Amino acid sequence: MFLAADLIAVLAAGFLAVLALRRHRLTRALLLRTALSGVIAILLTLLLGHAVHDPRPFIAEHYAPLTHASTDNGFPSDHVLMAALMTGWVAWLSRAWPAFAVGTLAIAAGRLGIGAHHTLDVLGSLVIAALSLTAARLMPLPDQWRSPLLSGTSPRTSL
Repeated sequence: MFLAADLIAVLAAGFLAVLALRRHRLTRALLLRTALSGVIAILLTLLLGHAVHDPRPFIAEHYAPLTHASTDNGFPSDHVLMAALMTGWVAWLSRAWPAFAVGTLAIAAGRLGIGAHHTLDVLGSLVIAALSLTAARLMPLPDQWRSPLLSGTSPRTSL
């Protein structure tokens, strides 16, 4: 069985590959927005994790999960959140984002399938990622931060 942790590692490796291939598009604005969206996602996760208590399905319904799963609050799904953030980050750099979206959906389906999360947990993660990415994307930044970090390249991104 291909577990969520394995697929997250594949997506992370893919994200690093996109960064390497699209290094000419890296700007201070893009790096700041990537970091900012991650920080916002963490803050929203901490806040909403305390507000929404959702015991994991296997705990609430008293059955053994199909594989190892944490016993803490199920909301939100960390695996789905991380995959969704990487999908957004790749979308800022490349047209390869649909492959990451498929990976995110596969992780979500897997987390639901093994009984590690309820639908609320998975959808909550997608909403947190969307809000975080949108907030970071809308942050006004100085125009000079949009120039490429690597010398000798031309600006190719509006982020």
